[in-house]
Amino acid sequence: MFKSLIAFGLSRRPIVVVGLLLFVGAGVVAFKNLNIEAYPNPTPVILEITAQAPGLSAEEMERYYTRPIEIGLYTTPGIDVIRSTSFYGLSFVRVSFKYGVDYNFAYAQAAVCLDINRPFHGRTLPQITAPGSTNSPPKFRRCANSEKRKGGSPGKNKSGL
Repeated sequence: MFKSLIAFGLSRRPIVVVGLLLFVGAGVVAFKNLNIEAYPNPTPVILEITAQAPGLSAEEMERYYTRPIEIGLYTTPGIDVIRSTSFYGLSFVRVSFKYGVDYNFAYAQAAVCLDINRPFHGRTLPQITAPGSTNSPPKFRRCANSEKRKGGSPGKNKSGL
């Protein structure tokens, strides 16, 4: 089998060279059309929308927050899936967008759609975040020996006790 294949390649060299050139040309075309990013993001845009209203039951959270948020988001372009959960005092809505949707575009469109539909109960407005991000400022630890840093001796206060 291999002997006949080698004999064919050696006897018809122009056909083998043309086939090799076509193969290399197809590889170059495929490489130029390949979407290459330095740091690709293999996940679609996901936004988490939370609303807290202490004292409301899960049913009230569903009625006053979760459903209006979902209805407001249905008109946002590029949405793939909307999932929601209502707890005691907490409404949690997770919105997944289709691949290729820009994060800033998705965030802005979701914020606009939530701003247009505002039949929320009370004064609590929902917050939009990306999974894994925090909106809280960095927290600093307080030093137990604060007098030592101020020049005092440890274990004594300013009155000398």
